[in-house]
Amino acid sequence: MEVKHKKHETPKQQMEAESGSDSATAQSTLEHGAEVLGQAEEAVSDVYDKTAHAVSETYEKAKSYSSKNPGKTMFIALGVGVGLGFLLGASSRRSGTIGRFARPVVNALSGIALELFR
Repeated sequence: MEVKHKKHETPKQQMEAESGSDSATAQSTLEHGAEVLGQAEEAVSDVYDKTAHAVSETYEKAKSYSSKNPGKTMFIALGVGVGLGFLLGASSRRSGTIGRFARPVVNALSGIALELFR
């Protein structure tokens, strides 16, 4: 920082002038930080609103589908439960046979669920 001394100012006045410019710089930085924070807050709020809308829409579609197709929904839920049971059982036990069966079952059930919800 370049310091220019005026002949008619005392050292105390010169220090006050320098601290004033530092104060202005700090204030400017603070204002810029507040602006950036406001922009980030707005962006997060927008993303949250879009996500909440998408989740709500998907939930309503799932409810509508399940009320129109209760049998398929029941079998999907059963398949998901069996698949999760295999996965959780395979992760709690270190047996290789369960792991060999769990992966294809989960893949098959995932494929069925994807076809039903299209």
